[in-house]
Amino acid sequence: MSGRYRPADRAWITLAAGILTWEILAPDGELLSEAVDRYRRRHPWLTATVITYLSAHLLRVVPRHVDPLHRLASLGR
Repeated sequence: MSGRYRPADRAWITLAAGILTWEILAPDGELLSEAVDRYRRRHPWLTATVITYLSAHLLRVVPRHVDPLHRLASLGR
């Protein structure tokens, strides 16, 4: 990778490559979306809450001072 990529850019590229690799190599019935289907059947509200929260976090809808992921990441600084 070129020096123009920042650490978070490299992290997103690594995550995307890992997800793509998994989706290509996954055994039958083990795609990530199929796993989410299982989670939704067992824990529908928890699964929906986690997905909604992560989306809101990434879209910066959750104010930083109450965002658990932001607060957790701030502990390491």
